[in-house]
Amino acid sequence: MAASPIDLKAITAAGFAALKRGDPTAARAHFDQAVVAGAADSAVWWGLSLVHRSSGASAEEGAALDQTLRLDAHNLPALLAKGDLFVKQGDRRAADAYYTAALKLAPSLPSLPPEWRAELRRVEAASQRFAREYETHLLAALSASGLGTPGTERFVHAIDLLLGKKQIYLQQPKYFYFPELAQVQFFDRRNFAWVDALEHAFDGIRAEVRALLDKGTGFVPYVQRAANRPNFDPRGLLDNTDWTAFFLIKDGLTIADNAARCPRTLAALRGVPLCRIDNRTPSVLLSLLRPGARIPPHHGFMNARLICHLPLIVPPNCGLRVGNETREWREGEVVVFDDSIEHEAWNSSTEPRAVLIFDVWRPELSDKERHLVTTMLAAIDRFDGPRQWTD
Repeated sequence: MAASPIDLKAITAAGFAALKRGDPTAARAHFDQAVVAGAADSAVWWGLSLVHRSSGASAEEGAALDQTLRLDAHNLPALLAKGDLFVKQGDRRAADAYYTAALKLAPSLPSLPPEWRAELRRVEAASQRFAREYETHLLAALSASGLGTPGTERFVHAIDLLLGKKQIYLQQPKYFYFPELAQVQFFDRRNFAWVDALEHAFDGIRAEVRALLDKGTGFVPYVQRAANRPNFDPRGLLDNTDWTAFFLIKDGLTIADNAARCPRTLAALRGVPLCRIDNRTPSVLLSLLRPGARIPPHHGFMNARLICHLPLIVPPNCGLRVGNETREWREGEVVVFDDSIEHEAWNSSTEPRAVLIFDVWRPELSDKERHLVTTMLAAIDRFDGPRQWTD
């Protein structure tokens, strides 16, 4: 025989009124009436969870909360209460999962009574405490297994991502993506055989740059207008003299007058495996960043090459961020990075910053793959004409 129809709204109101006056027995009778009739909604099950909490019946409270969340997965009080139950059971990770869900949900709710705002502050503090305890526990176990010693740098990065201390940045080149290349932000300069010889030539290269700066001619905005393309300027860099360049080689072509002023620089680069693609690369330039200037976050054109810096004049408060790693340039020490990963740079000093920039092939690419990349870009240029290659 079908259950008799009930006034669910009235029964629910009566149940909560009984709870308010401190009569959980009467409250349960009202809520059970809705359950027996097969009409219980999330509010009824939430009321029953409060009844069970008042008597310390944790298992029954948990079951009622599960029903509440089954019917309304975004029930904020139920999420908090479920987290509290897991705290009592000593399961901090499970508790934090419910607390975190509640904290993410709260901003989307139109209004919250003061008591729930206080509850959110409480669980936020608890969540932060759990995170610290979890990190301490995890790092202690890993440190005993050698974390932080040479050769564990990649795993340190992985743990930072796991703990939410860093975020994942991936290659996102603007023009051409070569698949299955390692997602590396900064490369270890010691893995490139040509680095030592270039760094040994540092004094001669810097002397040439100082002479260029003293004369002050030949520098042009790094980002310039292209005559055969629309010229949008979302980052405010177009024709901006805050970031200028003195090109020795541009789009694969030697700038004769400029090259003649920097013979030692070009001689030092002869042993470097520059990325050579007709009408495209290499580009070898002296990059000048004015005091107070900042290059906004951006991505390079393709991930088949790497960008290299030889810092020449670096005042304090200058930096380079690639992905989630930030480094300060050190004069005379080569930096190698993947510019297809989001990166930015700044000069917060009162002096100009000068860096020699050039590009090399990704070492993972075979000669055949390099030839195919070169052939592809040459074919593109034959179809619609050479295109200016900028960062």
